[in-house]
Formats: sequence, structure tokens, C-alpha cells
Amino acid sequence: LLAFQGPVLALGAAAPALNAALGGSNGVFSPLSGLTEVAYSECPLLNGIETEARLLRGLIPMRLPQNAQVIATIGAERTAVGFSVSDQRRFGLQLELEAHDPESTRLLTNFAFTICGCTAWWDEEAFVRQATEDIRQAAGDGNAICLMTGGLYSNVTALLAARALGDRLTCVFIDTGLLQDDQEEWFFDFFHDRTGLDIIHEDHRDRFLQALKGVRDKAGKRMTIESMMTVIRRDVQRAVPRLNTVVRGRSFYERLTGGEEVTGLRAGVLCVEPMRDLFMEEARQIGRFLGMPEDILASQAIPATGLAMNVSGEVTAERLDLLRRADHIFRQQMENGNQTRRLSAYYAALEPGTTGYTVSLHALAASDVGMDRAARVPYDILENTMEQIRRECPRIIRVVYDLSPHMIV
Repeated sequence: LLAFQGPVLALGAAAPALNAALGGSNGVFSPLSGLTEVAYSECPLLNGIETEARLLRGLIPMRLPQNAQVIATIGAERTAVGFSVSDQRRFGLQLELEAHDPESTRLLTNFAFTICGCTAWWDEEAFVRQATEDIRQAAGDGNAICLMTGGLYSNVTALLAARALGDRLTCVFIDTGLLQDDQEEWFFDFFHDRTGLDIIHEDHRDRFLQALKGVRDKAGKRMTIESMMTVIRRDVQRAVPRLNTVVRGRSFYERLTGGEEVTGLRAGVLCVEPMRDLFMEEARQIGRFLGMPEDILASQAIPATGLAMNVSGEVTAERLDLLRRADHIFRQQMENGNQTRRLSAYYAALEPGTTGYTVSLHALAASDVGMDRAARVPYDILENTMEQIRRECPRIIRVVYDLSPHMIV
């Protein structure tokens, strides 16, 4: 680290480690709970960031080296939680970035532009231009297919591929039977009727249900669904003449977690993943640039596994129908109550019981990186949701609101 001559930004537990590497010393970790007000000093890294309450998991007291300056403190004692060594462009903050947080974004922007000297060359137009060129180069003079599942990434990928290849692209919508209640309707309304995209609709609901029969755990469901998609991809490949490219809507998160690796490609067929470096909000930006309506962009990004992961135990047609209806009611109540803008996810899950079903409602507000906390949903909305679900779905006998934190997906 000391031999590295470039700028360094150490966040969270990495800040005390940087302090020690620069010649300072650290005390013993003490946990903190709740929000802690952080005061900032004038510093290029912190331009535009004001004193505010932040969520700190704990504190490691730092005795800073002589050439360091304090840039962030907490408490009446003004305990240092941030420092800089300006001449070396090194910064440490015992704060963690928070998802969907403007101040966290500003911190990274300041570091990239002001400290590192980066330039803002990337925008939606630049991305679309590069992505379409990559697809054209991969396809050459041949044809391509794009499998669509109704999710955000496959939808935007199809628009990119259509822009790049025109009528040399074959889009296939795979109806898995695992979509939310209204997804298929708006999918075809936009992609077929309003963009003119030629989409082959393949109904594989029975195949997916049969494949999922007896599968109870989430890992097994995911593997089963991905295997089915591979089988269907092979079938589609055989039906398209002069095929040499598969265009896939794989996300950066899937790359990080190792999910949905491409399989089942025949010899000589390339796979292009134009969205592979984008997170969800960036994918929405590209979709917006390509003309996707806000109501579609604002909807939650549903993976190919769809509702299967929200059914506890075996996935059956009856359970999917119940969950689909309960999920639709909850989403409608949240949208009518103007609750959705501040949420990272909101959905229902189904748990079978001996005398009936239990539905758990989940509404997640982004908090710590890697973990979402339960949002404080107004009681009236939860009560109205419960009453409507029980009225329209008599097999559901209990409706609960889940307060436990969830991993961001």
C-alpha cells in the first residue's frame, strides 16, 4: 500500500488499516447502535456533504500520524472517524457507503473527479453506441437470438440487440408461468405493439411446473429453472438459420455472485452480454434512453426464477396463483399509497400450512451496503392489504409483515 503512488480511499474497517499503514495506531473496536451524527471538515473529498446522522456499526479509536488531518468526527469529544493525508491523496473514513444514498454517491463522485482526476465521458448514448457495436461485431453477417423472460435486463438487452441487428434478430419470450400478475400484459403491449419488435411467444408453463415438481429448496429451484432455460435455448438455436450469436441480459450482480453462467451454446455460436457491467439503476437509465415507459422501468426487476423463490416448499399451480394474486394486491396498495419510490423491493411470499396458507409481506428500504431493512409502512396500508387478500383468497388464513433485514439481490 505504501508503495502505491495513486489516490486511496479507505472506507469502514479499511480506514483504521490505512491509518496503521501510514504510521498511526488504533484502539479496540467498540460497537455502536442507531444513528450517529457525523461532522465534516472542509476537504475536497467532502465538497457538498453536510453534517448528518449516519448509521455506524462501531468505532475503532485512531491515533493519527503527524502528517494527517482530521476530516470527520462524532460526538461531543469530536472523536476522529475520518482523516486525510492530502499531499499523498490518501483518505480514510470509518463510514460505509449506503445504497440509494445521495451523499454516498457524492463522496464517490468527489473522489473520482476531484481527487483522481477522472472525466465524465460515459453517458447513456456512449453506452448504447458501444453495446450495439459489440453486438454487430459478434453477429457479423449472421443471425442472433435473444431470450426474454420479462425481467428488466432481458428487456433492455432486446432493445439494444434490435437496434444493432434489426430483422436479423429473433426474440423469444419464454413464458415460464412464474411471472407476476400483470407482467405479461404490459410486456407485449410495449414490446410487440409499440416497438414493433418481432417476438416469438413460447408457452413452457407446464414444462417448468413439471420440472419443479418435488423441488423444495431455493438452490434446487434456481438450478432447475436455469437448466430448463438451457434446454429451451438449445431448441431455439436449432430453429434459427445461420445463427452465430446469443444476446443475453446478464447483470453485474449475477457476475459478482456467479449466477446464471451461459451454457448450452452450440459450436461456433458466441454469447454477448451487453448489460454485464451494469447494476439495476444503470440498466433503468439505458432503458429510459431507449424509450421504455416509466411504469415499466419503475417496476421491480424480476429474475428468470420469478415467483418460484417466494413460494416456500414445492411450487405448484395453485400456490403460484395464490401468491400471484396476493403479490398483486400488495403491490397495488403500496403504489396507491405512494410508498414505492423510497423502496428497493416490495413483494409477497407464500408459506403453506396444515390448514391454510400464510402470506408474508416484505417492503425493503436500502440501508447498509449488502443489507436492506424493513420499511416503516403505514399501518392502514398493511391492514387494507390484509383484508383484501383474505377476502379475495380464502385459502390464505394469515397475513404477516416481515421485519427482518434482507440481503440485497
